[in-house]
Amino acid sequence: MQEHSERRPPSYQPPRPAQTQNAHRFGIAPIWLAIGAIGIILILVFGITRLIQATRPDPAAVAPVPRNPSPGIDGIIAEGAPPTQFEVGDCLAEFTSPLEPATIVTCSTPHTAQLIGLETLDDVPYPGDPRVTSKAEEACRAITLDPGTALQGAWNYAFSRPSAGTWEAGDRTVACFLALEEGTTTTSLLPTSHA
Repeated sequence: MQEHSERRPPSYQPPRPAQTQNAHRFGIAPIWLAIGAIGIILILVFGITRLIQATRPDPAAVAPVPRNPSPGIDGIIAEGAPPTQFEVGDCLAEFTSPLEPATIVTCSTPHTAQLIGLETLDDVPYPGDPRVTSKAEEACRAITLDPGTALQGAWNYAFSRPSAGTWEAGDRTVACFLALEEGTTTTSLLPTSHA
């Protein structure tokens, strides 16, 4: 019987016990730092937004533009007048929208639009945007124009109307304009008693 001995190569080393590594865990502090950073960013955004809003002029606080009762050869009555200053019969140059300023001129001066009337809607609970728009358009189309004025070119009705918020505050007024798509005119669209 031969004795069996286990031979190991010279480079053999016995197995080592497994070592455990300490895992570095993030504690709660970094989470609070992230939340704090997000909070600071939100506060900065809020502050900047408030600052921008505070520096914008309030549309209702726009200073009135003086009207020239005796316009010169240029026909300008008031330059850059706010819509709150328009009067029925005013002829408007540089008209872009019922809510934007325009230059009020004599109707014999080339102009692109005219405020043909202010109409009042029924004093009922707010009927909703589509209904208010429909009623405003009906009211504007019902305004009597000068039958002697030949409307040349493409004219569109434009109007400002109450919103839900202004309706709540008692606003029922519709400002009705007729505006040319292209070109200018030098006549009033209203009968002489209104012009």
